[in-house]
Parts: sequence; structure tokens; C-alpha cells
Amino acid sequence: MEKETKNLEIPVAENERNKAVENLLSLKEYFNNQLQTDQETYQAIATLGDKLGVLWNGDK
Repeated sequence: MEKETKNLEIPVAENERNKAVENLLSLKEYFNNQLQTDQETYQAIATLGDKLGVLWNGDK
């Protein structure tokens, strides 16, 4: 009976581990996408800042 119980516990633990791995991979993908979006935003802000600087200096 004890052997049967152990056999039942292993698939449950493995299933939980697999779910945790999937969740971590999903989080990694989310944060990678967020980082890319943030970098694009920072680049757009920097470009806008450069253009505003040119306009500002052009008025002087």
C-alpha cells in the first residue's frame, strides 16, 4: 500500500513542478516584452528630447 501511495505522489509533484515551470516561463516572456516596450519608450523620449533641443537651440 505504501508503494502505491508513493506512485500517486510523484505524478502530482511532477505536475505541480511543470505548472511552476510554465508559470516562470510565462513571467519571463512577459518581463522580456515589458523590457522591450520600456526600451522603445525610452528611445522615443530621447528622440523627442533631441528634437526639442534642436528646436530650442534654433530659437536662440
